[in-house]
Amino acid sequence: MRNLLIFVCFLGCVTTILAQEIEVGEAEMEVITIKEQNFFIGLNSSGFCVGFQQGKTPNAKDKYLWEIEFLYSIHHKAVLGRLYVEGRSYCFGKLYDLFFLRSGYGYQRIITHKPYYGGVQIRYFVSGGASICFGLPTFLEIIKEDSIQGIYTEIERYNPELHNSVYDILGASPFINRFHKIAVRPGFYAKAGLNFDFSKNPLKLQMLEVGVSIDMIFPFIQQMAFNRTKPFYFCGYVAYSFGKKKPRYEFE
Repeated sequence: MRNLLIFVCFLGCVTTILAQEIEVGEAEMEVITIKEQNFFIGLNSSGFCVGFQQGKTPNAKDKYLWEIEFLYSIHHKAVLGRLYVEGRSYCFGKLYDLFFLRSGYGYQRIITHKPYYGGVQIRYFVSGGASICFGLPTFLEIIKEDSIQGIYTEIERYNPELHNSVYDILGASPFINRFHKIAVRPGFYAKAGLNFDFSKNPLKLQMLEVGVSIDMIFPFIQQMAFNRTKPFYFCGYVAYSFGKKKPRYEFE
């Protein structure tokens, strides 16, 4: 996570410097837009995210938007592996995988306009809203033995007190087995950062976004055994966005 945040800060500084260097004059003619919409996909310090945004631009600098986003989060101590070749990979000690469905409202403001001959437009943004967390519990194939059946396996929910030896675990259970004990928690989120629009077409969006986000849910969910339950989930992320703009005036 520290390396990702360092990369995000470095990328933001370099892009800002480049954009300021190439913006040597004002645009001769700027297309006035009133709406924007875009899809985005990204990587964060605990997983990945995908989402959609749609907003209005009432003036040349401001943008107000709503967004919906799906985010996957795994604990930073979870390490995927397996002891037996015939078993599925799993993370020993992992109690839950967390999935967040976010929906909220945001604000963006242009810091640096894109020159008419091309370049990079820079905006800062803040957003926040409600979220729902879905916790998928870990189920494992446990190796057992008795005098009647011999050696066999049973699918059981991971219990760190009972399943404390990797030699008794064949591997992860099929993914479908995890849904009947799903934990649902309400919560909220907030995001902030910078985005850089480098599209050559004034009516298209191609953006690199860097930022940080935080989620909090109630009641808390313990992701890893033998670790303290976290009251919030903080991550840095990098995302690529693509979309389009609607001009105020249509020209034939």
